[in-house]
Amino acid sequence: MKKVLLTGVMSLALSVSSLSAYDLKSNMLLLNAELREVQQSFISSDKKGVKDSIQRFAKHANDLLGNQKKFEQMLPKDKQNKSNEAVMSAQIIAHNVQIILDAVENKYNQSGKLRREESQRAYTYIEHACFRCHNIVRDEN
Repeated sequence: MKKVLLTGVMSLALSVSSLSAYDLKSNMLLLNAELREVQQSFISSDKKGVKDSIQRFAKHANDLLGNQKKFEQMLPKDKQNKSNEAVMSAQIIAHNVQIILDAVENKYNQSGKLRREESQRAYTYIEHACFRCHNIVRDEN
């Protein structure tokens, strides 16, 4: 119930923020909440939860990060030249989301252990893409 409520509140924040020309901070908070939901689903071995939460996260990540011009407008003037990093992160995220979905659906008929390891590794690559983008965009140099 908490998970659904948190996601609902964050979705509301996203819809409100989109009305005010995208507030980058609230969108990042939404992605963070959705990524935590994916992690919790992994921890509880909830395949449906993993599938649902990773799809929700992927949609919002692509909506926010996948359009360079749109993302550029959300950055401060001195950081707008780094908007291509967001697009690259969106591509990395999309690739790893597909790995997770393939594992959940057992697309390649692998053992449960191998599918868990591959999907969890893909999750860490998603985290890394997020951190990498944050580090580059926030870099002072």
